Amino acid sequence: MGCDFMRTEEQKDRRTESNRELSNAVESSREQSSLNPLLAHIQMPEGSVLRCQMPEVGSNNYSPVLGDDCLCELDYGQDIGRLIKTEEHKPSEGLPAFRVIRKQTADDAAQLKENEELAQKARQSFMLSIRYEKTPIRVLHTRFSFTRERLFIRYRAAVAVDLRRFLSQIQRDYKTQVDLWQVSMRDEAALIGCMGICGREACCCAWQRQFPNPGTRMAKMQDVPLHPATANGRCGRLKCCFTFEYEQYRQAGKDMPEVGSMVRCLLEKKEETGVVIDRNIMCGKVTVRTRGEGRILKLLKDDVVLVRAARPDDQAKGDANEDSIGEWSEP
Repeated sequence: MGCDFMRTEEQKDRRTESNRELSNAVESSREQSSLNPLLAHIQMPEGSVLRCQMPEVGSNNYSPVLGDDCLCELDYGQDIGRLIKTEEHKPSEGLPAFRVIRKQTADDAAQLKENEELAQKARQSFMLSIRYEKTPIRVLHTRFSFTRERLFIRYRAAVAVDLRRFLSQIQRDYKTQVDLWQVSMRDEAALIGCMGICGREACCCAWQRQFPNPGTRMAKMQDVPLHPATANGRCGRLKCCFTFEYEQYRQAGKDMPEVGSMVRCLLEKKEETGVVIDRNIMCGKVTVRTRGEGRILKLLKDDVVLVRAARPDDQAKGDANEDSIGEWSEP
């Protein structure tokens, strides 16, 4: 009986010690959570992404879920954005000034609908003001912030046009500040929305926030014909995906002969010389036209030996339809 009593007491002590350790771990976790608050990446309707402080989990009966539309406190007042990412705050970085207040409610959705109707009226007023401009102007986007403290207007024109002189009347009529931007062709596609040639939503509409500067040399490296139907995206400029895949193509093709190079290959125990007329970089294959019989052969890159490289002038010069920054321009 004495041994059993001692064993029971030892089990109680172990259980008490285990509960104490668990309590300390929970308390430490809470302290760590308070030291490293959760940050949210909020995407605004204009495409910009803002970092905001998240409310503590459980406060205001709100637990963050990706894809939620949230009411946020920003520098110009309250506005609605979409939660696309969360992360822990790093102690080495300062906390953002913006914060998430709560998830969008049914009353907020009704307020947004009223704002959309008012924004359409403001759009008509703005278009009437600029109707005598010589340069054709397309108004792409008009939106009021949630509390109507700011009106966002985005427009597109072929040349740089300053329309700030038309804002004073709109600001007086709607008692708001106007955020007016002229956007590029790529921004226009992102605002309107479009599908890529791959069948999915274009990168600029889905996730891309900064636009690279693809050049025609990147398209040539990937063996894409320099024609607007194949080289241009929906915006009319070179596809951004050329920059995404360029490095992989460059690494895979650095040991392959360029188009126009003279190579030597072994065919039916006979050595043949020919010219490279095409190549498939990702498959590691080249298409060779023999000099004697003019046969067309598809060979692995390891089966050919470079005799004479293509002329450097042909590889260095740009295309006739390439503009000053390397972009495609219509002939």
